[in-house]
Amino acid sequence: MKFLLFLFIFLSLQVHAQKTVGAQTFQGNIRPILSGILSDFYQMITLFPDFPKDLVSIVDEIDDLHGEKELIREKCPRNLEIACLENITNLRNRLVGVQAKTLALISRQKMSSSLHMNPLAGIRTTNEFMLELEDIKGSLDNAALILKAGASLKMPTYHVVKKIDELSTFVSLTVVEYIPFTYQEDFRNFYFNFIHPVQQQISKNQNYEFMNRNINTLNFALNLLNQNLTKRNKKTPEGMAPYLSVIHNRWNSILRFYF
Repeated sequence: MKFLLFLFIFLSLQVHAQKTVGAQTFQGNIRPILSGILSDFYQMITLFPDFPKDLVSIVDEIDDLHGEKELIREKCPRNLEIACLENITNLRNRLVGVQAKTLALISRQKMSSSLHMNPLAGIRTTNEFMLELEDIKGSLDNAALILKAGASLKMPTYHVVKKIDELSTFVSLTVVEYIPFTYQEDFRNFYFNFIHPVQQQISKNQNYEFMNRNINTLNFALNLLNQNLTKRNKKTPEGMAPYLSVIHNRWNSILRFYF
């Protein structure tokens, strides 16, 4: 019954007249709040026992690769060429930094002593992320070497773009796998229906359009997480409730721009 009431409220919100928010309002008012929600979320999940806090900085590093990736696509829209050699080198060097952090994280991982937490899946996806990272770094090394030699290179730019996007997906899967099983489904739904898409869109030039199109879907995902963790018999780790409250309040302040 409660879920049906929640669904009714959600559907009512959809039929309510939605305002269209422009780029200036988004950048000046909404984007900073979204950044705050992302920060609060990652601080919140580090409260789970055995969650590797260093993983959050790796997520940040992967998100920051978006700008360099877009520069490569802008300078070399079809194939990698000498025009984007500097950007290829910059991207490769940044991946080396991510690789060092990931190796350090892996070296510190061990089986959990907590009865409710088994990080085997997280360790597995971290290793898979590392393999993907090594693959794209190797491709960029080869591309830079060939371009510096003045030889012809037939590597489509979309190959690099696709690989960086795949890294983002792998690190997101890793985040979810380190969340305890009891809460994993709730956080998986929220992560891939709210956190991951917002992260990917927040640095793009047309991100305000993404919010205009998806505000209802994002609202549903956030409210569902809040309901599942606060209205049901799930005891969240100590200290998590204030983060949930702050995230919810931040989001409500965003909704005022749209409805």
